[in-house]
Amino acid sequence: MVKSVDCESIFVMGLPRSGSTLISRLLNNSPDILSVNDLYFLQAVLAMDATSGELSHLQIVELVDLLLNVINVRSNVNEEFIGQLNITPESIQRIRQEVLSRQKHKRYEWHDLMNDLLSLVSADTGKSRWADKTPQNFYHFYLLAERFPKARFIFLFRDPRSILASYKYASGEGHDIRRYHPVVYSLYWRSAVRFYQRVKDHPRVIMLRYEDLLSDTVNICAKLGEFLCTDINLPELTSLGHNSSFSKGDRKSITTTESWICERLCSSEMNDLCYGIQSHYPKISDVPYLLKASLQFSTFQTLRAFNDKEARKRIITFIRGLGR
Repeated sequence: MVKSVDCESIFVMGLPRSGSTLISRLLNNSPDILSVNDLYFLQAVLAMDATSGELSHLQIVELVDLLLNVINVRSNVNEEFIGQLNITPESIQRIRQEVLSRQKHKRYEWHDLMNDLLSLVSADTGKSRWADKTPQNFYHFYLLAERFPKARFIFLFRDPRSILASYKYASGEGHDIRRYHPVVYSLYWRSAVRFYQRVKDHPRVIMLRYEDLLSDTVNICAKLGEFLCTDINLPELTSLGHNSSFSKGDRKSITTTESWICERLCSSEMNDLCYGIQSHYPKISDVPYLLKASLQFSTFQTLRAFNDKEARKRIITFIRGLGR
């Protein structure tokens, strides 16, 4: 029988560039929730093929160091929007030693380890609950729901055409234009919506739209707070900084051909989420760019899959999810 973790954790799901970092920042504005961005803890577990059974000592050490390294990075970040964790290097080291010492009397499975680490980090920052904002986790909803039976799940969506524009023009650390392709990310968005549609009646699932969060912030935060049984202290959104592809310049749009691709692939799901179809049409003049983007994307992802086991697992999960 699979053991589960008895905690009210939170998982924020959806695509990157959907506003999930804003949700994470708002959760951190509550009195009891610590939200951490982009842990990719479960993805590391999947790369180890360790989703079932007891973890080995070496696996535990690797996963502990991976998660606490993310915490350390977040504690040193200077970007106001992302939010800085108030935890010292000494506290991180103490948490590491405490969790590793528990192996003497506790058999760890991956979800127990994740909960122990994040619970200790949360307690050190004065919070009693934790949230993981790893967008690709929607592919693993059923596994997470089984191992964390009291967890809450927030699905966040944004107009896919806006996501494509954000991907295409994103810059700075962690962004690479070679990751972008309008067909692939349109299918990615569609698969996320389809996953949500399967579980939308689950009592521990809520869906939010990024556009509604911006236009009706007070009511959406109240709705989110009620769902999570906490208070979301409402700040001015401008006080949270910027995490936009266009924060340093004019907002840019994708081409009409890219919009046409997106609408052709996602029209049903866009209608379901009340994103209007604008009936764009393709242009022959955009073909050279699409060929260049296809070559860049396929070369980049092939090299990632060849050189990085964890990335290879993510790519496989991604490809399988596109057809669902």
